[in-house]
Amino acid sequence: MRIVRHAAPLLIATLLGLGLAACKPNVTYTYRISTRGPVTADVHQFARHVAATLSDPRGWTLGGSIAFRQTEGPSDFVVWLATASQVPSFSSACSSQWSCRVGRNVVINETRWVHATPSWPYTTGAYQHYVVNHEVGHWLGLGHSSCGASGARAPVMTQQSKGGPPMGSCRFNVWPTRAELDAVARARGIGVRPTGLPSPDDPFGRVDRVEVTRDGQGRPSRVRLVGWVIDGDRTSPVGASVFVDGRPVTMLRADRSRPDVAGVHPRYGPNHGFDHSIDVPPSAGVVCLHALGAGAGLPHTPLGCRVVK
Repeated sequence: MRIVRHAAPLLIATLLGLGLAACKPNVTYTYRISTRGPVTADVHQFARHVAATLSDPRGWTLGGSIAFRQTEGPSDFVVWLATASQVPSFSSACSSQWSCRVGRNVVINETRWVHATPSWPYTTGAYQHYVVNHEVGHWLGLGHSSCGASGARAPVMTQQSKGGPPMGSCRFNVWPTRAELDAVARARGIGVRPTGLPSPDDPFGRVDRVEVTRDGQGRPSRVRLVGWVIDGDRTSPVGASVFVDGRPVTMLRADRSRPDVAGVHPRYGPNHGFDHSIDVPPSAGVVCLHALGAGAGLPHTPLGCRVVK
């Protein structure tokens, strides 16, 4: 029996981004939570979700250059949860159908908050992140954006709630694009700190090692796959699908402890590794893995292929 190993190291270079993100922010903006109209949605949940959105390194923190702090007193801006009928009371330019931003008022339409929109393809929680990012993006100085290249993530400043023509051929997206982060950084005179994430909501990972066990005739009989997978949308484990010569053969769960991965991506914790063996036919030539997504973003992304014949 002969074992052949293929190896690829974890990209430790992203630790440079981690070090920068650990520094103090360049600027802190304060905000206050308020309501208008007979709101029936859970205001405490609203406040928690707004805080989670504004503190997320994938968003307007620019990886840690900006901090947002909730306050009960005077603030830089106010995030309102307003009943649909009350949204136009902020300005005649606001519609009861959508959320709005007027001066320092970031107005979230309660109907949209609870139900999202018919065109939105992801969860309501993902929409809630999106709409906060979109309206706070206006407060930060950005206008509406049009869609870019076909299949690309739509800018968060695209009117994704409306779907249709504003989206063009882009795919729905929750978090600011790098171009949008750069625009805010330039306007505020600060930098964007790298997060180490190749994408804010798509699955990503790495095949670290492939070990091929061969029979007495040198043909592959069993393949061991070692690596890791993370989805930007969640800290819980996801998985990967395995293909042999283009044919799907199994799905594996990436829930083994990988402290090295947690060292590079501490927000997601260590439980994202996999170490899985599969039997393959003697004719097997190529084994490929695809990271499986969860929530917003792509449903899967390729991790790579290895020749095993």
